Amino acid sequence: MSNQLFFLSLADIFSVYPTIFKEQSKKLKKMKQIYLPSDEEWQDKMYYMLLEIQRQVNESSGDSLSLHEIHKKEKPLFDPLRITKILTPGVSPNGRRSRILKHCHATTVKVKLKSGARWTLPTIGNAAKLLRKPPIPVEFRNEHEMRLAYSLVYDVFRYKVVLSNALNDVCFFEQHSQYLEDEQRIWLMLFELHDRQFKGRNSEEQELQASLYKESEVTDLASVLWQHRVRLAASFSRMRIKVGALRLSQLLPIHLQNEKVAIAAANPVVTGWINPFLVRTKVEADKILTEMGFTVHGPDDEQPLLEQHCKWDNICPLVISCIPKDRSEFTKSDLMTKHYFIMQDKNFTFGPAIMSKMMDYFELDGDILQTHIGSPRSTAYLAALFYSINRVNNFYVYGAGTNLKDYRRYMESIGVNNIRLFGDAFTSFPMESNRFRTVVGIFATPPNSFSAISDPIDLICSRGGDLSMLEVLTESEVSDEGRTRVALILEEQLLTLTMSMSRPQVQFVLYQTHSIVSTENEDMVGYVIQLINKLALEKHRNAYKEVKRLEALAELEAANVPAAAMSKDSPRKKDKLSAEDKRKSQPELPAPSSAPPLPRVDSIDLIVTPDIDEFVQDTVPDICIHQDMCIRQQTTGSFLSLVRRKNLTHLNEKYLIRRAEQRGLFGNPKSDKDKSKPKAVKLQEAAEPAQQDMGYDQRGSASHSSAQQVLQRLQRSTSASAIRSHLTKVSSTHRQPIAFNFRRRECMRYYVLPVYMHSTKQSIRLWWQYAYKCVTPSADTATAASNVWHPNLKFRLHCSRQLRIRKLRRGPWTNRQPLHLHINDIQLLYQVRRRSK
Repeated sequence: MSNQLFFLSLADIFSVYPTIFKEQSKKLKKMKQIYLPSDEEWQDKMYYMLLEIQRQVNESSGDSLSLHEIHKKEKPLFDPLRITKILTPGVSPNGRRSRILKHCHATTVKVKLKSGARWTLPTIGNAAKLLRKPPIPVEFRNEHEMRLAYSLVYDVFRYKVVLSNALNDVCFFEQHSQYLEDEQRIWLMLFELHDRQFKGRNSEEQELQASLYKESEVTDLASVLWQHRVRLAASFSRMRIKVGALRLSQLLPIHLQNEKVAIAAANPVVTGWINPFLVRTKVEADKILTEMGFTVHGPDDEQPLLEQHCKWDNICPLVISCIPKDRSEFTKSDLMTKHYFIMQDKNFTFGPAIMSKMMDYFELDGDILQTHIGSPRSTAYLAALFYSINRVNNFYVYGAGTNLKDYRRYMESIGVNNIRLFGDAFTSFPMESNRFRTVVGIFATPPNSFSAISDPIDLICSRGGDLSMLEVLTESEVSDEGRTRVALILEEQLLTLTMSMSRPQVQFVLYQTHSIVSTENEDMVGYVIQLINKLALEKHRNAYKEVKRLEALAELEAANVPAAAMSKDSPRKKDKLSAEDKRKSQPELPAPSSAPPLPRVDSIDLIVTPDIDEFVQDTVPDICIHQDMCIRQQTTGSFLSLVRRKNLTHLNEKYLIRRAEQRGLFGNPKSDKDKSKPKAVKLQEAAEPAQQDMGYDQRGSASHSSAQQVLQRLQRSTSASAIRSHLTKVSSTHRQPIAFNFRRRECMRYYVLPVYMHSTKQSIRLWWQYAYKCVTPSADTATAASNVWHPNLKFRLHCSRQLRIRKLRRGPWTNRQPLHLHINDIQLLYQVRRRSK
């Protein structure tokens, strides 16, 4: 028995996750259906949808309104003075982060656990009612009382392996088999007996104990365990001595040894968020808190949190932390009974707080969707944040299941009116469904192991007291049932991410788990991104193969039958027309008009995924008002991963105009050129050979080139496009980075010289012209050795030795050898001259 506990304490139940993940990922590889933003059909749908919205609004209002003005909603602000300076990717190309204003200070306090009995008789009685089968209904007077009862149940489930071994050691169930079906309450009463060190209660508490135990129907259980108290105490001691454990918690598995629930129960800090649906402004909230006797501090205040003080959070909006004198009385106050203040652990607020900033971060407008409801209070908090976000039109939440009515009733009780709850699972809808056509961002919150949360009781209470969740969180070993449940969780995570990223209208996904297992976090996100990008590439390659097949069919037909002899209803001619249409409908990245046309596809290996179809993993922005990345230094209990498309599609006026231009509504003056432009896919930039020197004589080359060489010459980049491509190299003299042309092998500084405008020669002759222009005969010999100036060009020559200047006769520069000046470096000095008025 003790050996079993020893190996159990060293076991890691999360080690089976990678194996199960590999099994589930093999099933997902069969997925082939994916829709892309570059699909012509989807772009037409969005075009007609935007056009219809524009037409209806203009007809109803009589004025020409833009799409931005149509979707614009002026929502009330809870705190107009709170401004989070998040720099969007489009505004800040250098890092998306502003300078640090101040440094944040933590609102946590140190908690020391008491050595004596921690659980009171009312808490034991309530826990006994909850563990009865069927349970006895419990009416908690306040939320604090509810949290204490479930905290005790959590500890009982956490120590169930140790308690079961102690009972088996004394052969308890062999002597009292009638209590075998009530095993959980036997664990409870044994844990309570061990908590008071197998001592009897005071005479003052015996009367209260008798009444509460009778009401909870555990009087007989307590009396039977009291008879075996000596043998049970000896059994606990033998278990600890056998493995050398100083504390009983050292007999537990690694993930259960933390006393986080007891610490959370003893923590004096109460954290929650102000309900903006009932308390409209921050001024009104400060007034309510002040009337309750609290001293309110802003997020910039550096003073530590004290008793009867409260402080607004610097990361999560609406969140406030306070230390009341009596936590039980605080939960009975009007602040909580009237739902002005929603108590919630801060670990469940980081994800919604970051999600609320994503629309402004990416400058998008549309609907937001949450895939699952892990905690109704967390979902309500996200809805409260959207209360002030103008860019969010609708907020949809799926996955309520059988608790749909309870969740809707809860949302109505706290006044949340900007949320739409659905009982259907997000993964149950087919890809062809139009229900999510206006959703641009998804908050993916699939079920997970919840192994990283510091206060699981907050999760249990927010779910209405889910004992099955407590049993899952306190598992000490993985059984067959546990493996099945883990497989279902990982499958749901895979399906949630893949279906979120397979819809063309979705531009970003914020993935959140409360897990410490990398299989559920980094490995899951990386695998799905790789899978989705691979499917997108395969779809483009299949489209390329289809176009090539139709082109080959058309060429075969043209070779056999004259085009004039074919009728319009000919099936081959139809295939030829469809091939041309498909070539026109191939996705292409919107490029500026000055960009050169893409070369024609010569190989399927050159096809790459367009940026509007490719997903990348982005950095989660810093939403702290001080921008000091303080969230990295905190134990958030959440894993957040931001996945977005490499190039976002904004459904606005620009998109509408661009689609109209592609459809030829504004005329098509470049129709002939567009026909020659391949629009199949974006190509990889193949490395072209360096251009030969201008003085290179090509007469020695072969006079007759093959067709392949002619095609290569025609596909070669123009001089203008070659000049635009640069590589960053380092100067050999100043050791400073300069822009250098890789193909032409010329320094970009050379183009600013006036000599460049008159010179047709290359190589070493430029030194002679440069020296002739810069060196003047009137300069002093000593001065010329160090600084030689020209009145207009402003160049300085750094020479290794003194220059000897001799007068040169004027004449043509042709056939003249350069003068060796031993020049080490040339420094260009820029000088701005002011013109006299």
